Amino acid sequence: MQSDANRGPAGPSVFNRPPQPRSAATVASGHTTTRGASSGFDSGAATRGTDPGVAGAGPNGLDLYLMVDVKEDPRFERRGNDLHTTATVNVFTAILGGEADVETLGGKVKLNVPAGTQPEQVFRLAGRGMPGVKNPNEKGDLYVRLKVQIPKYLSAKQRELLEEASRIKF
Repeated sequence: MQSDANRGPAGPSVFNRPPQPRSAATVASGHTTTRGASSGFDSGAATRGTDPGVAGAGPNGLDLYLMVDVKEDPRFERRGNDLHTTATVNVFTAILGGEADVETLGGKVKLNVPAGTQPEQVFRLAGRGMPGVKNPNEKGDLYVRLKVQIPKYLSAKQRELLEEASRIKF
């Protein structure tokens, strides 16, 4: 597991966030300890260590502050407690309606795509974002930008049907 070191007033400290809510801290003596970490922290946040005997009892009785560096997830862009992602549907699902698979922090969910959905339309999935630091039960939202995939190649029958449909006035 790779850690990023930050220099603080009490010497080097390390705090990283593996997939599970556990974190590692190294105090000036070089001693490393692992402790639970709250969900919802963002990179650049500082938290005061409170583990007895190590964190919170830095050299000379000073408090130990841990700098948080959260590993980014390539599936999401984080803005506060809200997450942003994309999903792709074919042109027929956008026109006729259907479902799209959307990745969330808790796994895949089905997004109901209404008929007439436009390319780049954004849908909000309430409560599917990051948990709050002070209240993990309050979660941000997940915003899904829908990409519409247009086929590059059509069969003769598909082309014929689309040309027929294009002659119908809306």
